[in-house]
Amino acid sequence: MFDHPEVDRTVFSTRQFSKFSADKAGETAITHMIFFIAAVIIAMGVVAVLSVNIQSLTGATYLGNKVLSDQIRTDITIINDPEIVPYNSYEKRYTFYAKNTGVSELNTEFITILVDGMLIEPSDVQSSVIDGDVVWRPGDVLVVNVTMSSALSHGDHRVHITAENGKSGSMSFIT
Repeated sequence: MFDHPEVDRTVFSTRQFSKFSADKAGETAITHMIFFIAAVIIAMGVVAVLSVNIQSLTGATYLGNKVLSDQIRTDITIINDPEIVPYNSYEKRYTFYAKNTGVSELNTEFITILVDGMLIEPSDVQSSVIDGDVVWRPGDVLVVNVTMSSALSHGDHRVHITAENGKSGSMSFIT
C-alpha cells in the first residue's frame, strides 16, 4: 500500500550518525549565542538602572541651580533707623521696614522673622506691602509688624528677615 524508502540501518549502528549529532562547532556557536543574549539582557538592565539614576541627578541639579539662581537675584535690606524702631507699647508690637533690593519677586506669606536669634511665630507676624500689592516686587517696601510677649530690654538687639528662598537681611538696633 505505501512504499517506504529503504532505510540504511548500518548508518545508525556504525556510529556514522554521530558525525551529524555531535557537531562541536554547532554546539560552540549555540553556547556563544546564549552568552551573547544573556550579556545583552544584562546590559539593558544596567542601562535602565543608570538612566533612572542619571535622570534623578539631573533633576536635583536643575532644582539646586534654580534655588541658587533665585538666591543670587534676591536681596533684602531692612531700612529702619536703627536708633528709632517704632514700638507700640499697648499692642507690644515692633514695626520693621524691609525693602526688596533684588531683582526677583517674593511672596510675603513665606517670610521668617528672628529677633535676637529667637524665631517669631507666624501668628505673631503681620506683613504687608506698602502699596497694597500681594507680591513683594523689587523696590517695594514691606511693613513687618512683630508682636512680642513683652518689650525688649534696653540695649542692642538684632532682627533677621528671611525670604522663602533662604536669602535674608538683618539689622542691629537699639531700644
